[in-house]
Amino acid sequence: MSFKGGIEEAAKMLAGLDRKGRENVLEIIAKKDPEMAKSLRKNMVTLEDLRYLTVKMLQELLRDIDINDLALALRISSDELKAHILQNVSSSLRKDIEDVLLGPPQSVSNVDEATDKIMEVVLKKIDNGELIINKDGETLV
Repeated sequence: MSFKGGIEEAAKMLAGLDRKGRENVLEIIAKKDPEMAKSLRKNMVTLEDLRYLTVKMLQELLRDIDINDLALALRISSDELKAHILQNVSSSLRKDIEDVLLGPPQSVSNVDEATDKIMEVVLKKIDNGELIINKDGETLV
């Protein structure tokens, strides 16, 4: 039997564990292969997962990231994520984001760099319990 899916599928499985279980598994992996643990951690949450944030969590995140980075990252995101973010920000912020989205072409490396900056903040906030990616749609209280 061969395993298909690689790091992305393994990261999805890890993301499904509770925080303590996930950290235990990543710690064990890091002892044998630190780069693999780093790669798994990076792939557990993607930019697309931001569409599962509540409005309040999204607003908290926006305080800690550069809006230009967000707008650049949204250039390669799904229409669902763009809509979620644009519908849940102020009109002035929406205009700032749309200006970058509809602006001149940007290099892929600039977009990737902006995405990495955002995801670094997102992962820290998840680790601190400040953000919860709620993919199953269950109501959070």
